[in-house]
Amino acid sequence: MILLATGAAILVVAVVVFVAYPLVRPARSILTPGSGQFEELFRRRDRVYVELRELDFDYHVGKIIDDDYLVAREQLEIEAARILQAIDVQMKAIDEEIEREVKRLRETRKVCSSCGAPLALNTRFCPACGEPVKAVARR
Repeated sequence: MILLATGAAILVVAVVVFVAYPLVRPARSILTPGSGQFEELFRRRDRVYVELRELDFDYHVGKIIDDDYLVAREQLEIEAARILQAIDVQMKAIDEEIEREVKRLRETRKVCSSCGAPLALNTRFCPACGEPVKAVARR
């Protein structure tokens, strides 16, 4: 009887942990560290788009007069333009970082001095032409 009660208690604890763990674990992000600002820009962009749709709907239904609609729409469009510009700046910075990394990798790549084929580290013979690797040229 005690064994059955102990087993049931262990099962209950396991189920509670299994259900509660996703709620308390830290969120994993596939984006780079420091991308919280980037995610916030996308959230703000989406919020402005929703507000624009709601404003258009309210105007077409007749809840908002022309003057108020034009002022509100202009303010939302200005805010959306600022957010999109900030997103573009962030994307440009990411693109530049990618280009720098590609350039660095290309500069450090080893190539065969005879045929120009790429070589792996510690290669003694070129896999493309079979020449012994004596002096490694860099591109």
